Amino acid sequence: MSYQAVIREYDRLELGHRHAFAQAVIPLQGEMQIEIGGHYRELTVGSVGLIAPKTLHDSETTSGSRFLIIDVSDNAAISQFFRHASDSHQDLSPLALKYLNFVASLTDTFAVGGNGAASILNTALELATGRNTDFIDQNSVAKRLQSVKEQLPEYNRVSELAKEGGYSVSSLQKKLKASYGKSPKQLQLEMRLNKALTLLRSSDQSIAAIALEVGYENASSFTNIFKKHFSLTPSQYRARYRASMISHTQL
Repeated sequence: MSYQAVIREYDRLELGHRHAFAQAVIPLQGEMQIEIGGHYRELTVGSVGLIAPKTLHDSETTSGSRFLIIDVSDNAAISQFFRHASDSHQDLSPLALKYLNFVASLTDTFAVGGNGAASILNTALELATGRNTDFIDQNSVAKRLQSVKEQLPEYNRVSELAKEGGYSVSSLQKKLKASYGKSPKQLQLEMRLNKALTLLRSSDQSIAAIALEVGYENASSFTNIFKKHFSLTPSQYRARYRASMISHTQL
């Protein structure tokens, strides 16, 4: 798991140690005197200590102290939040403190790998440090957008696909344009025509069947669009392709 959150009550003295993952230490009750990479800090309610991977740290706490501990093994998050030893202490806004207390109340869910744990902890870290976490979910966002793009040929109306994918029409248009340099309609047309070319070359399906398979309701509209872009009807394209293949084989 890239993220894990637990509630921990330390002994009064925690001797110096290191671990491979990064860690955020957030007091919920009491305080902690902590040394992180040679930098001494006092953590109280309303602050967070950030411990980079393999950084030597030790601590002493007051009796009855409770802490929300967020362990982070995600490389992207580590590079953003735990870059320098001088980043080892941050103050929290009242909103961040409220949210982190909410996260603390859900730590049992995180312990069993609950859905959405990573995104919730991303938000907790963002609020804790004031840094932007948009990049953390870039991979999942890109996969989601790619999935939406792949479904474009199946929809006649972009608004239906946008709704299905959880986007507004304008948002989907902007995201697809930014990622692929084309509007949804342009991408849809390109994908449909590319699939049509493949089917015309590799199958004996009728033009009507191909038209239906690539997303057109009738052969006439498909033929008109195909001819507009390739200056050939689908039948003419198939005939020329097959003739060229025969000619190539005879050489």
